[in-house]
Amino acid sequence: MLFDIPDERGGAVMDERWSDPHTCHFPLIPFIRAVPMPYMAVVYAAMWLGALGIMLGYKYRISSSMFTICYWYLFLIEKSFWNNHSYLFGLVGLLLTCTQANCYWSIDAYLDPTILSETIPYWNYFVLKYQFFILYFMAGVKKGTAEWLTGYSVQNLGEHWVFEPFKLFLTIPQIDYIIVHWFIFVFDLTVAIWMMWSRSRHVAMVFCALFHLMNSRLFRIGMFPWVCLATMPLYYSFNWPKELMTRFNKHLMTIRGQCSILLEVEENCKDETNNTKNADERRTMEKIVEELKGNVLGSTDITEETDSNIMKTEAENNECHPIADDNEEQNASSEIPLHCKINTRQRITMYIIIFHVLSQAFLPFSHFITKGYNNWTNGLYGYSWDMMVHTWDTYSVVVKVVDNEKNKEFYVDPQLYTPNDRWTRHGDMVHQYARCLRDNVIDVSKRLSQTESVLSNNLSVYIDVWCSLNGRFTQRMFDPNVDILTAYWSPFTKTSYLLPLLDEALNWRSTLDGIRKEVRNWNNYSDVMFLVDFPGYVQEKYIPTELHNVTLTVLKGNVAYEPEVSEKRGHTQRLTSGNRIKVVSGSFHKVLNIGDSPSYYMYTFFNNTDMHTSTMTDKIQIKLPIGRELFKRFSGMATFGNLVLRNIIQIVFKAWQCC
Repeated sequence: MLFDIPDERGGAVMDERWSDPHTCHFPLIPFIRAVPMPYMAVVYAAMWLGALGIMLGYKYRISSSMFTICYWYLFLIEKSFWNNHSYLFGLVGLLLTCTQANCYWSIDAYLDPTILSETIPYWNYFVLKYQFFILYFMAGVKKGTAEWLTGYSVQNLGEHWVFEPFKLFLTIPQIDYIIVHWFIFVFDLTVAIWMMWSRSRHVAMVFCALFHLMNSRLFRIGMFPWVCLATMPLYYSFNWPKELMTRFNKHLMTIRGQCSILLEVEENCKDETNNTKNADERRTMEKIVEELKGNVLGSTDITEETDSNIMKTEAENNECHPIADDNEEQNASSEIPLHCKINTRQRITMYIIIFHVLSQAFLPFSHFITKGYNNWTNGLYGYSWDMMVHTWDTYSVVVKVVDNEKNKEFYVDPQLYTPNDRWTRHGDMVHQYARCLRDNVIDVSKRLSQTESVLSNNLSVYIDVWCSLNGRFTQRMFDPNVDILTAYWSPFTKTSYLLPLLDEALNWRSTLDGIRKEVRNWNNYSDVMFLVDFPGYVQEKYIPTELHNVTLTVLKGNVAYEPEVSEKRGHTQRLTSGNRIKVVSGSFHKVLNIGDSPSYYMYTFFNNTDMHTSTMTDKIQIKLPIGRELFKRFSGMATFGNLVLRNIIQIVFKAWQCC
């Protein structure tokens, strides 16, 4: 987490993320808002110091609480950066806060020997093991869908260099289908079980380590693979570090002891030889020496301690669960030792653990309650554990603002006030963005005109998002005719302005694959875009000048094509299935669905930009840029430290001025 906070938590770019008051943020709870800079730097600093305290085991309870509170605060004030592992890190921080992780091998235990303890309650290990079991198992359950098992969730991943060994006997499509989809589905579903079973644990650990190492190369997911690697030993015996050190020390002591005996015997042999002892005694001594030399290479296991521990455990079990004597009366009650009784604190702990176990098993399937956060997929991208199940390709985002009093309309760059484009695929964040945009537009309008506002307060915001899910047709996600400012949204009701996903187009997938392959074989810079639109809706599109030989082809349905009005063109044409028409680059045109059912069409084009930029990108890339990544991590941490220091100095200076 010391590296994760400057990187994925945005610590190294905190000034860009939180300093602009016009930036639209997307809090989960409306009244929990981000504090302005420079005070956000204090939050980041407290979180980083808390992570450092957890690592060192120093002031553990304060450090873990400080880290967890700051982490969840950052988590709740910005939904657009959510993902599964950011949610996981917050859960692990919360669980660590409740454990006794500082009772051994920590600065706290060194400074205060009363904290030192060689045993802790087993639930400390159980909750962490269970949390990572949920991570693996639920990821496998979520992959058990037709989208994943048919190989459309993640495409062309087999081209990456990490799959080079499989390319010796599999093609790239076979790697995508067999390895990426089916093997990973079985792996996620069962790997935690194999790691818990002692007979398969070692083999499962090897596969799990390779899986996370491959993920670290395949995806930009920060420290998540390394966190999973660090937590894999949880599935070994809870005292494996002590056992490992004990065995090492025993072997070391055995070798040292026998070497000392060997040296002593050799010295005795020399003394006896010098004193001219009889030959039998010398042969006896030499025999002993030879035996000891052979024993130096071996190792002996001392089992007395283990036997005593087993006897002690059995005695404690018998003490807590006394065995009834045949001679005793059946109604006689046996005394339960005091240390075996469950007190109130242990009972509360048990209830909390049961609640956590049940809630973590229920939350991934709770989307029938929080319907407002559902879009084409269920729930926010986080606690669902649907990792890599959904691949989004955003085609275009059009944001139109209308002044209803002055009859003015204008378009806004969707990236102008937002930290990323995650909001475009979630109805709840679209609802928040529309209100933020309205406030920003009114504020900017007032600042531009000192006497009178250029715009009125009676505004409407219309948002038209075109995207594709898992290689489907690109389609509208939200109704472009609905004013988002007046639309109703609730966490517990369906989003009214969300358009349905056209699953009836799934049977087109094999056809689309064939067309896509044919078009891309024309040359290295040709491509195709597939679209579908609802009856009665109009798509207005601008064709960039870098696209050449653009052709609109109707695959199914009836549409009206209307080019931009000019001296040479402007006549509307009706197109049906199989018709095609050339589209002029550098101009607008409209496509209206005039049929009673969805219309399917495609654009084929030649991208001139790809031809000029390919020579710049066709460079030899380092497969394992470990040095570059470490430099990036440490430079990010240095930038983070510089920002924290400057902002804290600014706070102190302001406080000094106030005094």
